[in-house]
Amino acid sequence: MRANPEMTARTLPPDQQFFADLLAGLVLNPQQLGRVWFARRPATLCADAVSMEWPRLDVVLRGEYGNRLIAEQKQIAQGEMLFLPAHAANVPIFEKQVMLLSIVFAPSWLGLHFHDARKDEPGSAQRKMELPHPERGERTAILMALTHLSASTQDQAIIQPLVLSLLHWCRKVVSTLPETGVTRADFLYQSICHWVQDHYAEPVSRERAAAFFNISPNYLSRLFSGQGSMSFVDYVRWVRMAKARTILQKYHLSIGEVAKRCGYADSDYFSRLFRRQFGLTPGEYRARFQ
Repeated sequence: MRANPEMTARTLPPDQQFFADLLAGLVLNPQQLGRVWFARRPATLCADAVSMEWPRLDVVLRGEYGNRLIAEQKQIAQGEMLFLPAHAANVPIFEKQVMLLSIVFAPSWLGLHFHDARKDEPGSAQRKMELPHPERGERTAILMALTHLSASTQDQAIIQPLVLSLLHWCRKVVSTLPETGVTRADFLYQSICHWVQDHYAEPVSRERAAAFFNISPNYLSRLFSGQGSMSFVDYVRWVRMAKARTILQKYHLSIGEVAKRCGYADSDYFSRLFRRQFGLTPGEYRARFQ
């Protein structure tokens, strides 16, 4: 079913229109949506596990999908969904024909992936796109509620309306062109944040980011002053420290290797920054998860 003509009167890019149509089909036919399952955060990750720093929602559009890590989730049927809180993991099962929509809720962008296991390479993403969008308001509240419910008694009468509201929000974002949905400054700010999240392990500077987006370094600084809650330098450090915390929780790497993977050549400097932000040295922080 196609999206509401009033929402798509403007011409959307082909991939964006594709995902807008998928989401419209879901929210306009809620009776076809079934149970919401929840993935968990395992003590250790196996080699084929999929884990992300951000929440993710997998929707089975057709066929059958599965999560090998939890016995009762090995056969997730058409219309059912799997919600993965941040840092939760699953081992996808694509043994049968399946069409799957995966939605990733990153801090400054929305990721959409369409999998069609009827193709020659089961489980591979056939279409994907990322839309810059800030994490604020309605979406944040829904994701927090779902994350809380994932660890408590799972009442589908409460959970399903929350997920439907989340899908409505996704449809609204995907059905809106950036030029009319957000200002150019906001869109550019979100894009730069996304770029930092992709390149935090590399030498990232204000000048390099400005050159990539064809703006002046001073304008980039004004963007972060006007659109965000911290300076560009502080944002880069925030992204790197968040990644460092995740690595320290999951992997037994040397502090020098953790620093390197987070964009710091000097491990002593990295340790000082980490302690300044979290009140613990990297080693002390990791000891809490052992």
